[in-house]
Amino acid sequence: MRRATRSSTKTIASDKPMKPKPVDRKISQVDGRTVALEATPELLEAAKKKPMQSLSHRIDELTRENGRLRLEIRFHQQMQEAIETLQIDVKFAVETLERSILEFGSVQEVAEEDWCRTLDGT
Repeated sequence: MRRATRSSTKTIASDKPMKPKPVDRKISQVDGRTVALEATPELLEAAKKKPMQSLSHRIDELTRENGRLRLEIRFHQQMQEAIETLQIDVKFAVETLERSILEFGSVQEVAEEDWCRTLDGT
């Protein structure tokens, strides 16, 4: 039995280097590096022209990069947690506001009916 597959003409976001975000620029200002900063066309071109280095130097470089990536992962995990908390809080606020509006509408309707009865009675 053949499996149905979908072909997609959309470009997958991971096919392209990430563009530096404001947080990447802040990291750059303190002499830090991120994947997005290292994927800029200028740095990619410079890396092609860079001479070969010793194996131990490359291991040290990759170890530092691994540390940076771990910090980047931690940042994104913290942001994800904050976003999830914000979503929960906003959802609660929206639900509370909707309930308040419905309750107000009910009270307003009763008050208007009472007012109309009062006016009709005079």
